[in-house]
Amino acid sequence: MVTRVGSRHNGLSGRYYTDPDVFAHELDHIFARTWQLVGHVSQVASPGQVFTAPVGDESVLVVNHDGAVRGFYNVCQHRGHRLVASDFAELSAITCPYHAWTYDLGGRLITARGENVGELCVPPVRLDTMAGFLFANLDPDAIPLEETVPGIESELLAIAPDAGQRVLSSRRTQLINANWKIAVENYNECYHCPNVHKSFTTNTVNPGSYRITLRGSTIHHTAQGPPPKPSGSFGHGEVGEYGAFYTWPVSSIQCYPGRELNTFRWVPLAVDQTMLIREWWLDRADLTAEQREVIELDWTTTVVEDLSIMESVQKGAASRGYRPGPLIVNPSGVADVHSENTVAHLQRLLLDALDGP
Repeated sequence: MVTRVGSRHNGLSGRYYTDPDVFAHELDHIFARTWQLVGHVSQVASPGQVFTAPVGDESVLVVNHDGAVRGFYNVCQHRGHRLVASDFAELSAITCPYHAWTYDLGGRLITARGENVGELCVPPVRLDTMAGFLFANLDPDAIPLEETVPGIESELLAIAPDAGQRVLSSRRTQLINANWKIAVENYNECYHCPNVHKSFTTNTVNPGSYRITLRGSTIHHTAQGPPPKPSGSFGHGEVGEYGAFYTWPVSSIQCYPGRELNTFRWVPLAVDQTMLIREWWLDRADLTAEQREVIELDWTTTVVEDLSIMESVQKGAASRGYRPGPLIVNPSGVADVHSENTVAHLQRLLLDALDGP
């Protein structure tokens, strides 16, 4: 049991971001029980295609087995070695690199180098899809993804109707020396955007139109694009709707004006370390010069601008002088660039999860 610290409108005690015991509790009570983005159906479109993805502190295999997409723990049932080390592979069977025990793509042991060891199967992991994106959940009794994030798929498809046909065009990773909650709180509040993200609020969205809707396990960000800009500015003059669909605890799918679809995944590595996986899902794997420019500018502005901020907050949370102050919460429930309603919402989700069974 974790004692609640702080009220509805006050931030959490620093220990929630710095205590290894809290982090260990989160791995069991949050990351082993929630839906987390792992990839896209295009990565396992053909039989034999396999990719690996982190889910909390576990590695998960996603496999196309005779046309059916299935998930498994990425661990050999012999001595525990990781079965597949690469991010992506095309296989007819899965052979453990340690002792060459071999499993079929359905997870069933085929051979233990000629020894009769009985029937063994790699434990399955639940998978579900949303607009072509694959989510995994380590809890075999979890409610379906659609019931966890009702309505999100149709809203995403309304602004990116071809989401299910997209392919991975770009991936970048970044180690953040900060707790995962600092990263997702930073992502979901745009209170800092006018001050920190000048490019985003000038060239990508109209900050006056930015609205954030809180819906249980999801946070839906919407905004309109700015007036057309000359070529060479972020967004390349694209107009239209911006939408971001965050799913508790560490996943977000977002669409920039111009239907530039991209995702965030945050992987908890330690109480003070998080791996950011930033991916772009476009209509082709080979990027055009314009797409490269957009992705590079997004990384060097919005993403990089947040890195030092998150790491500074991590240090501050560990300070003897830190006393959690009030969050700026709009009592009307409207979240925009002038409020932190999303931070209060995320912290309630956290405390509810940690106080759960």
